[in-house]
Amino acid sequence: MRILVPVLAALALAGSCREAGAQAPCPELPRLRSEAVEASKPTARALMSDRCDAYIRASRAWSAVVDYANDHRDVCEISDRLLGDLETYRREAAAARNNVCAGRPVRPFPADIISQ
Repeated sequence: MRILVPVLAALALAGSCREAGAQAPCPELPRLRSEAVEASKPTARALMSDRCDAYIRASRAWSAVVDYANDHRDVCEISDRLLGDLETYRREAAAARNNVCAGRPVRPFPADIISQ
């Protein structure tokens, strides 16, 4: 009994250390993506120059996500679909940035709303 308790304690400690040391293969990707999502929430009431800056930050954040995903595609096991989705978010952020910084609406109005 005296030997069993220390052996069990050592096994439990070794198991918990292994779990604590284990990390996801790409801890940076979720962090970058979270930052990009937060940066993509600009306020509508901000001044025009502040709105432009917010859209620039969002565009840069999505570019950082796509760059990281491309650079670590094999290590992070990033699928073609996920990479395509990230590219879409980056393109949408760039288009929104270009529109807002040019003084246009974020997205163009549908054709049926525009009277000719």
